[in-house]
Amino acid sequence: MPAIPDSDPMTQTPVPPRLSDTTLARLPPQVRVPAYDRAKTRIGVVHFGPGAFHRAHQAVYFDDLLASDPDWAISAVSLHSAGVRDALRPQDGLYTLALLGEQPALRVVGSIREVLCARDQARRRAGASGRPRRAP
Repeated sequence: MPAIPDSDPMTQTPVPPRLSDTTLARLPPQVRVPAYDRAKTRIGVVHFGPGAFHRAHQAVYFDDLLASDPDWAISAVSLHSAGVRDALRPQDGLYTLALLGEQPALRVVGSIREVLCARDQARRRAGASGRPRRAP
């Protein structure tokens, strides 16, 4: 994965560091961050199809639940596209939710602990023997 530059090469505008577990503490105080220690959470949910709706709704509910029960972190499995995996993996599964309304706010959601692409996982397993495996 290429390093993210400190500034935009065209405009020299500073680029903020990529969101990750290590950069959470450096976020401005008005950005809401997970209210729990992500390292102490355990995967308790496997969600197939971690698209925008899931990330904006269901994953947020699990994020709230993790503050009181660490057993509900999410393993997000995309069935076909690696796009969500490729976007979230370098960010440790973290993403920012923009809450719009009378009081706009930003919230970092940390409930997704693992992001997989089923298609790629199947290829890796099949590639180990050179051909797909069949049950006996």
